[in-house]
Amino acid sequence: MARVQLVFAVAGNLNVDQYLLVERIPGPDEAVEVLDTFSEPGGAATNVAVALARLGAGVRLLGFVGLDDAGSFLLHRLSSLPLDLRGVRRVEKPTGRVFVVLDRSGRRAMLALRGANAELKPGSFEPGALEGVEHLHLSSTKPAFSEWMLAEAKKAGLTTSYDPGSAVASEGFTSLEAALRHVDVLLVNERELRMLGLKNLKQEFRGLLVVKKGPLGSEAPFEGLSAPAFKVDVVDTTGAGDAFNAAFLVCWKLGMKLGDCLLLANAAGALKACRYGAQSSPTLEELLAFLSTRGLEELAARVRDAAQSK
Repeated sequence: MARVQLVFAVAGNLNVDQYLLVERIPGPDEAVEVLDTFSEPGGAATNVAVALARLGAGVRLLGFVGLDDAGSFLLHRLSSLPLDLRGVRRVEKPTGRVFVVLDRSGRRAMLALRGANAELKPGSFEPGALEGVEHLHLSSTKPAFSEWMLAEAKKAGLTTSYDPGSAVASEGFTSLEAALRHVDVLLVNERELRMLGLKNLKQEFRGLLVVKKGPLGSEAPFEGLSAPAFKVDVVDTTGAGDAFNAAFLVCWKLGMKLGDCLLLANAAGALKACRYGAQSSPTLEELLAFLSTRGLEELAARVRDAAQSK
Protein backbone atom coordinates (compact mmCIF):
# COMPACT_ATOMS: atom_id res chain seq x y z
CA MET A 1 0.00 0.00 0.00
CA ALA A 2 1.25 3.49 -0.81
CA ARG A 3 1.84 5.58 2.29
CA VAL A 4 0.63 9.14 2.72
CA GLN A 5 2.85 10.84 5.29
CA LEU A 6 -0.03 12.41 7.21
CA VAL A 7 -1.25 11.53 10.70
CA PHE A 8 -4.91 12.01 11.63
CA ALA A 9 -6.83 11.57 14.86
CA VAL A 10 -10.49 10.63 14.47
CA ALA A 11 -12.94 10.80 17.38
CA GLY A 12 -16.59 9.82 17.50
CA ASN A 13 -18.98 6.88 17.47
CA LEU A 14 -17.61 3.33 17.34
CA ASN A 15 -20.32 0.80 16.49
CA VAL A 16 -21.04 -2.69 15.28
CA ASP A 17 -23.33 -2.52 12.24
CA GLN A 18 -25.82 -5.41 11.94
CA TYR A 19 -27.02 -5.65 8.33
CA LEU A 20 -30.41 -7.11 7.41
CA LEU A 21 -30.74 -7.59 3.64
CA VAL A 22 -34.33 -7.53 2.34
CA GLU A 23 -36.20 -7.26 -0.95
CA ARG A 24 -37.82 -4.04 0.24
CA ILE A 25 -37.94 -2.02 3.43
CA PRO A 26 -41.18 -2.77 5.30
CA GLY A 27 -43.76 -0.19 6.29
CA PRO A 28 -45.47 0.11 9.70
CA ASP A 29 -46.97 -3.18 10.98
CA GLU A 30 -45.51 -5.03 7.97
CA ALA A 31 -43.13 -8.00 8.03
CA VAL A 32 -40.70 -8.96 5.29
CA GLU A 33 -38.27 -11.87 5.00
CA VAL A 34 -34.61 -11.24 5.80
CA LEU A 35 -32.55 -12.66 2.92
CA ASP A 36 -29.19 -12.44 4.66
CA THR A 37 -27.54 -10.86 7.68
CA PHE A 38 -23.99 -10.01 8.65
CA SER A 39 -22.09 -7.81 11.10
CA GLU A 40 -19.35 -5.31 10.30
CA PRO A 41 -17.43 -2.67 12.25
CA GLY A 42 -19.21 0.66 11.90
CA GLY A 43 -19.80 4.09 13.36
CA ALA A 44 -18.93 7.29 11.54
CA ALA A 45 -15.59 7.73 13.31
CA THR A 46 -14.59 4.13 12.67
CA ASN A 47 -15.59 4.43 9.02
CA VAL A 48 -13.54 7.58 8.47
CA ALA A 49 -10.55 6.14 10.33
CA VAL A 50 -10.59 2.97 8.23
CA ALA A 51 -11.03 4.98 5.02
CA LEU A 52 -8.05 7.18 5.91
CA ALA A 53 -5.93 4.12 6.70
CA ARG A 54 -6.92 2.47 3.41
CA LEU A 55 -5.73 5.63 1.65
CA GLY A 56 -2.36 5.17 3.34
CA ALA A 57 -2.55 7.77 6.12
CA GLY A 58 -1.59 7.21 9.73
CA VAL A 59 -4.67 7.18 11.97
CA ARG A 60 -5.30 7.29 15.71
CA LEU A 61 -8.85 6.34 16.69
CA LEU A 62 -10.44 7.86 19.81
CA GLY A 63 -13.66 6.51 21.29
CA PHE A 64 -15.40 4.02 23.57
CA VAL A 65 -16.64 0.44 23.29
CA GLY A 66 -18.25 -1.88 25.83
CA LEU A 67 -16.85 -4.82 27.77
CA ASP A 68 -19.18 -7.09 25.79
CA ASP A 69 -18.81 -9.49 22.88
CA ALA A 70 -19.63 -6.71 20.42
CA GLY A 71 -16.77 -4.62 21.78
CA SER A 72 -14.37 -7.56 21.50
CA PHE A 73 -15.56 -8.23 17.94
CA LEU A 74 -15.04 -4.60 16.99
CA LEU A 75 -11.55 -4.36 18.46
CA HIS A 76 -10.53 -7.70 16.95
CA ARG A 77 -11.57 -6.59 13.48
CA LEU A 78 -9.98 -3.16 13.81
CA SER A 79 -6.71 -4.62 15.14
CA SER A 80 -6.12 -6.23 11.74
CA LEU A 81 -5.90 -2.76 10.17
CA PRO A 82 -3.05 -0.21 10.39
CA LEU A 83 -4.81 1.83 13.09
CA ASP A 84 -3.52 3.23 16.38
CA LEU A 85 -6.15 1.95 18.85
CA ARG A 86 -4.55 3.19 22.07
CA GLY A 87 -7.23 5.88 22.29
CA VAL A 88 -10.10 3.36 22.30
CA ARG A 89 -11.31 2.71 25.84
CA ARG A 90 -13.58 -0.05 27.16
CA VAL A 91 -16.37 0.82 29.58
CA GLU A 92 -19.19 -0.99 31.36
CA LYS A 93 -21.84 -0.08 28.82
CA PRO A 94 -23.04 -1.94 25.73
CA THR A 95 -21.06 -1.29 22.59
CA GLY A 96 -22.85 1.02 20.17
CA ARG A 97 -24.95 -0.83 17.60
CA VAL A 98 -26.65 0.19 14.37
CA PHE A 99 -29.19 -2.10 12.72
CA VAL A 100 -29.15 -1.43 8.97
CA VAL A 101 -32.14 -2.65 6.93
CA LEU A 102 -30.93 -2.63 3.33
CA ASP A 103 -32.91 -3.41 0.17
CA ARG A 104 -31.66 -4.54 -3.24
CA SER A 105 -31.63 -0.99 -4.64
CA GLY A 106 -29.29 0.22 -1.89
CA ARG A 107 -31.98 2.08 0.06
CA ARG A 108 -31.70 1.70 3.80
CA ALA A 109 -33.32 2.33 7.16
CA MET A 110 -31.24 2.46 10.34
CA LEU A 111 -31.87 2.03 14.06
CA ALA A 112 -29.09 3.14 16.44
CA LEU A 113 -28.16 2.18 20.01
CA ARG A 114 -25.76 4.81 21.38
CA GLY A 115 -24.40 2.67 24.22
CA ALA A 116 -20.75 3.32 25.09
CA ASN A 117 -20.63 6.27 22.69
CA ALA A 118 -22.43 8.30 25.37
CA GLU A 119 -19.06 8.46 27.18
CA LEU A 120 -17.85 11.06 24.66
CA LYS A 121 -17.91 14.06 27.00
CA PRO A 122 -15.67 17.08 27.67
CA GLY A 123 -12.50 15.84 29.35
CA SER A 124 -12.88 12.28 28.03
CA PHE A 125 -9.31 12.16 26.70
CA GLU A 126 -5.97 13.26 28.12
CA PRO A 127 -4.03 16.03 26.28
CA GLY A 128 -1.52 13.43 25.11
CA ALA A 129 -4.22 11.81 22.99
CA LEU A 130 -3.36 14.26 20.20
CA GLU A 131 0.42 14.06 20.49
CA GLY A 132 2.11 13.50 17.13
CA VAL A 133 -1.09 14.21 15.18
CA GLU A 134 -1.49 16.81 12.41
CA HIS A 135 -5.27 16.89 12.02
CA LEU A 136 -8.33 16.07 14.13
CA HIS A 137 -11.60 14.93 12.56
CA LEU A 138 -14.83 14.59 14.53
CA SER A 139 -17.75 12.50 13.29
CA SER A 140 -21.32 12.79 14.63
CA THR A 141 -20.21 14.02 18.05
CA LYS A 142 -22.44 16.05 20.38
CA PRO A 143 -21.93 19.84 20.64
CA ALA A 144 -20.40 19.98 24.15
CA PHE A 145 -17.80 17.29 23.46
CA SER A 146 -17.12 18.72 20.00
CA GLU A 147 -16.43 22.22 21.31
CA TRP A 148 -14.05 20.87 23.95
CA MET A 149 -12.20 18.45 21.67
CA LEU A 150 -11.84 20.91 18.80
CA ALA A 151 -10.56 23.61 21.16
CA GLU A 152 -7.97 21.16 22.52
CA ALA A 153 -6.86 20.39 18.97
CA LYS A 154 -6.46 24.07 18.18
CA LYS A 155 -4.41 24.60 21.35
CA ALA A 156 -2.12 21.82 20.09
CA GLY A 157 -1.73 23.52 16.69
CA LEU A 158 -3.77 21.01 14.67
CA THR A 159 -6.05 21.62 11.73
CA THR A 160 -9.59 20.37 12.29
CA SER A 161 -12.67 19.06 10.51
CA TYR A 162 -16.17 18.16 11.63
CA ASP A 163 -19.04 16.17 10.15
CA PRO A 164 -21.87 16.62 12.66
CA GLY A 165 -24.24 14.09 11.07
CA SER A 166 -27.98 14.58 10.80
CA ALA A 167 -28.87 13.88 14.45
CA VAL A 168 -26.57 16.62 15.73
CA ALA A 169 -27.27 19.02 12.85
CA SER A 170 -30.99 18.72 13.63
CA GLU A 171 -30.30 20.60 16.88
CA GLY A 172 -29.70 23.68 14.74
CA PHE A 173 -26.91 26.17 14.16
CA THR A 174 -27.08 27.76 17.61
CA SER A 175 -26.21 24.50 19.36
CA LEU A 176 -23.06 24.10 17.24
CA GLU A 177 -21.99 27.73 16.98
CA ALA A 178 -19.36 27.51 19.72
CA ALA A 179 -17.85 24.31 18.31
CA LEU A 180 -17.72 25.70 14.78
CA ARG A 181 -15.39 28.49 15.91
CA HIS A 182 -12.67 25.82 16.10
CA VAL A 183 -13.43 24.10 12.76
CA ASP A 184 -11.34 24.51 9.60
CA VAL A 185 -13.43 22.20 7.38
CA LEU A 186 -17.14 21.53 7.88
CA LEU A 187 -18.50 18.55 5.93
CA VAL A 188 -22.28 18.17 5.61
CA ASN A 189 -24.88 16.78 3.23
CA GLU A 190 -27.72 18.82 1.76
CA ARG A 191 -30.20 17.88 4.48
CA GLU A 192 -27.76 18.84 7.23
CA LEU A 193 -27.04 22.11 5.43
CA ARG A 194 -30.73 22.97 5.52
CA MET A 195 -30.84 22.15 9.23
CA LEU A 196 -27.90 24.43 10.01
CA GLY A 197 -28.91 27.14 7.54
CA LEU A 198 -26.64 28.37 4.75
CA LYS A 199 -27.36 31.96 5.76
CA ASN A 200 -26.19 31.26 9.31
CA LEU A 201 -23.00 29.64 8.07
CA LYS A 202 -22.27 32.49 5.64
CA GLN A 203 -22.57 34.99 8.46
CA GLU A 204 -20.81 33.14 11.27
CA PHE A 205 -18.61 30.30 9.97
CA ARG A 206 -15.10 31.26 8.90
CA GLY A 207 -13.87 27.88 7.70
CA LEU A 208 -14.29 25.84 4.52
CA LEU A 209 -17.80 24.48 3.94
CA VAL A 210 -18.06 21.28 1.87
CA VAL A 211 -21.48 19.96 0.87
CA LYS A 212 -21.99 16.32 -0.17
CA LYS A 213 -24.82 16.01 -2.69
CA GLY A 214 -24.84 12.29 -3.52
CA PRO A 215 -25.76 11.75 -7.18
CA LEU A 216 -25.37 15.49 -7.78
CA GLY A 217 -21.72 15.53 -6.73
CA SER A 218 -20.33 17.99 -4.20
CA GLU A 219 -19.58 21.66 -3.79
CA ALA A 220 -17.75 24.29 -1.79
CA PRO A 221 -20.44 26.99 -1.96
CA PHE A 222 -18.47 29.84 -0.40
CA GLU A 223 -15.80 29.42 -3.09
CA GLY A 224 -18.29 28.85 -5.92
CA LEU A 225 -16.76 25.46 -6.77
CA SER A 226 -18.50 22.17 -7.54
CA ALA A 227 -17.60 18.74 -8.90
CA PRO A 228 -19.83 16.21 -10.67
CA ALA A 229 -20.69 12.77 -9.34
CA PHE A 230 -19.62 9.49 -10.95
CA LYS A 231 -22.27 7.11 -12.26
CA VAL A 232 -21.90 3.68 -10.67
CA ASP A 233 -24.07 0.67 -9.81
CA VAL A 234 -25.03 1.41 -6.21
CA VAL A 235 -25.48 -1.49 -3.77
CA ASP A 236 -24.92 0.14 -0.36
CA THR A 237 -24.46 3.83 0.42
CA THR A 238 -23.63 3.19 4.10
CA GLY A 239 -20.28 4.85 4.76
CA ALA A 240 -20.08 6.57 1.36
CA GLY A 241 -20.08 9.98 3.03
CA ASP A 242 -17.31 8.83 5.36
CA ALA A 243 -15.23 7.62 2.41
CA PHE A 244 -15.82 11.03 0.81
CA ASN A 245 -14.63 12.78 3.98
CA ALA A 246 -11.43 10.75 4.19
CA ALA A 247 -10.45 11.30 0.56
CA PHE A 248 -11.26 15.00 0.73
CA LEU A 249 -9.21 15.50 3.90
CA VAL A 250 -6.18 13.64 2.56
CA CYS A 251 -6.28 15.70 -0.64
CA TRP A 252 -6.78 18.94 1.29
CA LYS A 253 -3.94 18.19 3.70
CA LEU A 254 -1.69 17.41 0.74
CA GLY A 255 -2.26 20.99 -0.41
CA MET A 256 -4.07 20.14 -3.62
CA LYS A 257 -6.54 22.44 -5.36
CA LEU A 258 -10.04 22.47 -3.91
CA GLY A 259 -11.66 21.34 -7.16
CA ASP A 260 -9.36 18.31 -7.25
CA CYS A 261 -10.25 17.50 -3.63
CA LEU A 262 -13.98 17.55 -4.41
CA LEU A 263 -13.58 15.32 -7.46
CA LEU A 264 -11.33 12.82 -5.68
CA ALA A 265 -13.77 12.66 -2.77
CA ASN A 266 -16.70 12.07 -5.15
CA ALA A 267 -14.78 9.16 -6.66
CA ALA A 268 -14.12 7.66 -3.22
CA GLY A 269 -17.78 7.89 -2.25
CA ALA A 270 -18.86 6.35 -5.55
CA LEU A 271 -16.48 3.40 -5.22
CA LYS A 272 -17.65 2.75 -1.67
CA ALA A 273 -21.32 2.78 -2.80
CA CYS A 274 -20.53 -0.11 -5.18
CA ARG A 275 -19.68 -2.38 -2.23
CA TYR A 276 -21.45 -3.76 0.82
CA GLY A 277 -20.32 -2.67 4.27
CA ALA A 278 -19.63 0.73 5.76
CA GLN A 279 -15.86 0.15 5.68
CA SER A 280 -15.35 -1.11 2.14
CA SER A 281 -13.83 2.20 1.08
CA PRO A 282 -11.16 2.21 -1.65
CA THR A 283 -7.41 2.07 -1.25
CA LEU A 284 -5.38 4.85 -2.83
CA GLU A 285 -4.38 2.51 -5.65
CA GLU A 286 -8.01 1.59 -6.34
CA LEU A 287 -9.00 5.24 -6.32
CA LEU A 288 -6.28 6.25 -8.76
CA ALA A 289 -7.15 3.34 -11.06
CA PHE A 290 -10.83 4.36 -11.00
CA LEU A 291 -9.94 7.93 -11.95
CA SER A 292 -7.85 6.66 -14.86
CA THR A 293 -10.74 4.56 -16.19
CA ARG A 294 -12.92 7.68 -16.14
CA GLY A 295 -10.52 9.71 -18.27
CA LEU A 296 -8.98 11.54 -15.33
CA GLU A 297 -5.40 10.32 -15.68
CA GLU A 298 -4.03 13.82 -15.04
CA LEU A 299 -5.86 14.08 -11.72
CA ALA A 300 -4.64 10.61 -10.76
CA ALA A 301 -1.08 11.67 -11.55
CA ARG A 302 -1.41 14.86 -9.49
CA VAL A 303 -2.69 12.91 -6.50
CA ARG A 304 0.09 10.34 -6.82
CA ASP A 305 2.76 13.05 -7.06
CA ALA A 306 1.34 14.94 -4.07
CA ALA A 307 1.23 11.78 -1.96
CA GLN A 308 4.80 10.85 -2.84
CA SER A 309 6.17 14.34 -2.22
CA LYS A 310 4.61 14.75 1.24
